[in-house]
Formats: sequence, structure tokens, C-alpha cells
Amino acid sequence: MKIKGKYEKIKPLSSLYTVLGVLVLAVPLRMYQLLSIIEEDTGFYKNVDWSVYVMYALGVTAIIVPYILTNLSKNIPASKSPYRRNKLLAAASIIFAIGIVIDVISAFSSFFINIKSFTAAEISLMATLNQGQIPLLIEAVIGVFAAIYMLVFGISYIDGRTTYSQYKFLAITPLFWCMSRIVLRFVRKIAYVNVSDLMLEIFMLAFMMIFLLAFARISSGLSAGTAMRSLFSSGFVCIFFCTTANLPRLIMVLTGNMSRLPDEYPFSLCDLGFALFAFAYILNAIKCAKENDSAELLKKSSSESPKEAEIDDNFLSE
Repeated sequence: MKIKGKYEKIKPLSSLYTVLGVLVLAVPLRMYQLLSIIEEDTGFYKNVDWSVYVMYALGVTAIIVPYILTNLSKNIPASKSPYRRNKLLAAASIIFAIGIVIDVISAFSSFFINIKSFTAAEISLMATLNQGQIPLLIEAVIGVFAAIYMLVFGISYIDGRTTYSQYKFLAITPLFWCMSRIVLRFVRKIAYVNVSDLMLEIFMLAFMMIFLLAFARISSGLSAGTAMRSLFSSGFVCIFFCTTANLPRLIMVLTGNMSRLPDEYPFSLCDLGFALFAFAYILNAIKCAKENDSAELLKKSSSESPKEAEIDDNFLSE
């Protein structure tokens, strides 16, 4: 059954308010779990108490509600990039790019350390590469190009030019970088009953891939279609999982409890930076759509000719 665009009164910000409301509950709950029931060496639950079921419920809410509201709303902006200055989006893009750079450095470092240790143990090169080292190397290499693109994207919103739209191949590199990261998560040991950090990161990266695919389609202008609707519904979910997974880790680091974080799940600036980027991108899209819709109404009220009033202003709502 087709449900897209049924209700004009449902605003895109309704999904954002829902996610922010759920985050108010999820972040302190996650802090409690890290301090009380999370194993420091694996990131799994030591025991399953009430907080686990509440966290699952919050996660399901953060996935289902934004998806339904976004698909019902008639007010999703068109799948076009607004070319104008935006300091918040520029700053968020650059922070995200810096986070990717840090991730690249960490990935290269881990790769060479692992190769060295496997070599010392006289393990063959092919056996070494089969131990999850190929996606780690791919993550590092593609991450370089993804960081460059996000930096160009951020600079474009400082000067208000369309520079990033010229690099159609680079637009897809953040997606490939994210894909290599989720492959690495599936190589790790998994205890499906007690899984905690790994579950949050898998959901986070899955919806991040959907967001980055829509982002690439919009930024490059290739087969954009209704990509903005997909970007909105996945973006709200990403904001939840990125923040729930990483803001408590940041608080743990700032409060001197970094040693209590699992080794494989440290604080990640690229993930928290992505949440900020998704937030800024969505706000910018909504703002520009409102401005252009207001301009269109002004044209009609000024009794202009129908031909002039139908001019595409680059960023009208779907």
C-alpha cells in the first residue's frame, strides 16, 4: 500500500522532535548500562535487566516512528541541493571530514599492526588478509577520498558555490567507506543474546548507508528521484543511533572513565560528527524548502503570469 505524501499537516520536524525526545531517555540509560552491566572486554551485556528491554523499545521507536511520519508527510523537500551559504552545515561537514580522517589514521595503524603481528606469528599473507584485514584496508583507502569530498562539501557551503556537485564519483565514496565499516562489524565475534555495542553500531551503519546513498544521489544530481524522503527517514534514525552509541562514550572519556569502555568500541568522532552533519543537512533542506515555498506564494499573490509562476526555484517541496 502506498503511503507516501498522504498528510499535509505532518511536518518533517515531527520526526526530529520524536528522535530528540527518545534521545533524552536513551543517552542517560546508555550511561547506566556502560557503568553497570556492560563487559569491558567485549561490549556485551553481563546480565540482562530492565534497561535492556527499555533500550530495545527506544530503538524500535526511533526506527518506526520517523519512517512512518516521513513517508506520510507531504512536506518533504525536493531532491535537490540548495546552493547557498550555511555556516552550521559547513561546520558539521568539516567536523565529519575530520572524524573520517581520524578513522582513516586508526584503520591504517590497525592494519599495519595486525600485519606485523601475523607476520611475526609466521601466518601466511592470504590467511592474514582473511582475518578481516581486506575491509580494514579498504576502509582506510576509501576513507581518504570520503574525507576529501566532505571537506569540499563543507567549503562549498562557506562560499555558497556548487563545487561539490562537480565531483560525482567522489560523492559515492562516503557510502563505500561506510560499507567497509559495517563489513568489519560482521567479522567480529558476536553473541546475539547479549549483544550491545555491536548491535547499536550495526543499526547505525545500516541506516547511515541508506542516508549516504540518498546523499550521493542528491549531491551528484544523478537519479535523485525521491531520494530526499529516503534521506530524511534514515537520517533521523542515524541521529538516534550515532548519538546513543557515541555521546555516552564521549561523556565516559571526559569524566575519566575511558578505561571502562570496551576496547573495540571507543568514542568515534566520525560517528558523532555524522549525527551533527545529518542534523544540519536536514535542517538546511527544510529551511530552504520553506523559503522557496514562501517565494512561490509571493509570486502567485503578485498576479504574475502562470508561466512565470511555474519557474523551478531549485528546491521546492515534493
